[in-house]
Amino acid sequence: IPQLGPVFVSAVVILAHMAIKSYGLVIALTNGGPGASTWLPSVFMYQYTFTRNEMSVGAASAVLMLAAIGLVVLPYLLSEMRKAKHG
Repeated sequence: IPQLGPVFVSAVVILAHMAIKSYGLVIALTNGGPGASTWLPSVFMYQYTFTRNEMSVGAASAVLMLAAIGLVVLPYLLSEMRKAKHG
């Protein structure tokens, strides 16, 4: 199980990236509805930024998406750099 760590982290990073960036699929299939039931972070950001003209909410959600990906990627990168440095 410890040897599966890099594979697990890679899968989580790819799936998180796909979940955040799957705007086109949601809009094409459901147009974000019914209500807000199929809203993903990217759909939320687009709706608030461009449809509702609330740039601050859209920008804040974009920064939170970046931070969410960073929270997953940065610890992995740091651990890989430590491994490369020591061994």
